[in-house]
Amino acid sequence: MQINRALAQSFTLILATVSLAACDQPAPRAGESRPVAPRYTQGPPLPPPPAARRPLPTAPAEPAALYAAPAYTPPPAPYAQGTGTDWRDLPLPAGDWAWTARATGSEARYGQGGSPPIAILACDRAAGVVRLALTLPYMASEQTGTRSATITTSTSTGTFAAGPQTIGALSTIAVTLPVSNRILDAMAYSRGRFRIEIGAMAPIVLPSWSEVGRVVEDCRGQG
Repeated sequence: MQINRALAQSFTLILATVSLAACDQPAPRAGESRPVAPRYTQGPPLPPPPAARRPLPTAPAEPAALYAAPAYTPPPAPYAQGTGTDWRDLPLPAGDWAWTARATGSEARYGQGGSPPIAILACDRAAGVVRLALTLPYMASEQTGTRSATITTSTSTGTFAAGPQTIGALSTIAVTLPVSNRILDAMAYSRGRFRIEIGAMAPIVLPSWSEVGRVVEDCRGQG
């Protein structure tokens, strides 16, 4: 009996505690109901993740030969007549240029001291020309007549008429060039040498030393 009485008292105490907790909540007004927690509603489904992009197709590799630069083919070099050798590699004739001032215009002669010159570059200031001449002993088979002459430098080539002329008591065959002709500049500034070929004679290669430019400048009144 004592156990039942103790259980009854405990149950009564629990009911009283619950009632007091309920009394702490504010009572709803007339016509109102107690707020009820909102019910969770599920939103629209999320879109599926984007599919992985497929790699773009690549063009098949072209043969490398289609894009390779063509092999460079240098232009043919000028050759000395009958030698099969580039004229720029030919040995120079023995001698030196010697410059001399004259009343009619300066002059340069190429050859060895004590011997007739091989070539002469002479200014005729009054006529306004420069003569490039080869002496006849050097070209005995070319003593008469007018013939074609070709002057070749490292930058240009010119073809002119050549004919017999007497320069300083020497018989020569010469090309007469107006002082304004640009082949004179090409001769003066040619890389080391220039070539003259007259008629059927073998070409002769001469050095483009300072004496060549000095004659040209003097004839133009720049010396």
